[in-house]
Amino acid sequence: MGGKQMKMKMKMKKKSKGFTLIELLIVVAIIAILAAIAIPQFSAYRIKGYDAAALADLRNARTAQEAFFSDWQVYASSAAGGAAGNGGRLLDNQNTPTSNSTGAIAQDGISASAPSAAIAAPGLQFGISQNVSLEANTSGAPNAGLGYTMATKNSNGDRCYGVDSDTSSIYWVNGSGVSIVGMAPASIYGADDFYPAGKGVAGGGACTGYPVANQGSTTWGPL
Repeated sequence: MGGKQMKMKMKMKKKSKGFTLIELLIVVAIIAILAAIAIPQFSAYRIKGYDAAALADLRNARTAQEAFFSDWQVYASSAAGGAAGNGGRLLDNQNTPTSNSTGAIAQDGISASAPSAAIAAPGLQFGISQNVSLEANTSGAPNAGLGYTMATKNSNGDRCYGVDSDTSSIYWVNGSGVSIVGMAPASIYGADDFYPAGKGVAGGGACTGYPVANQGSTTWGPL
């Protein structure tokens, strides 16, 4: 019996082999290749998600502006009190120091005849996602507040988006870094300020644009 047991143990030892070093290296190489493919794709999808949030906020801001105009016959900039001209940077309330509203707007505070009554704080309020900046510029005299340009940018995204009250189009340009004031071009009433005469114009701030092969332009263009 002892001899048979010894033979059985020897057979079991022969059968219980582990992975060879070559096999382990092949597995590691396959995992590395898959990671090299998957990680950039995952990063690209994340950036698309950030850009989508900025685009959605811009569309919502356009709706807010049109509703405000319907009530007061004037648009508001993102400057304090909605003053006519170039606005400041508005952020989601989670991203202090600035908020997502204009604050109180005085009667005739935007133009000589609008708004027709004082508007208490928060004034014109925009729904802005986390990490998204918004800038709203309005036209100056003699057409104060009758036109606007707006732009949004997610600090984690790679695109800026813009709209003009004088056209139904949405525009975009490559953008980088944290959004700062000067993103959108100044608003000129009655003119397409993003894409005049069929030729794009440069943005500003984080929306100045940067060259990325096959991924867009350094100037604003229709989406």
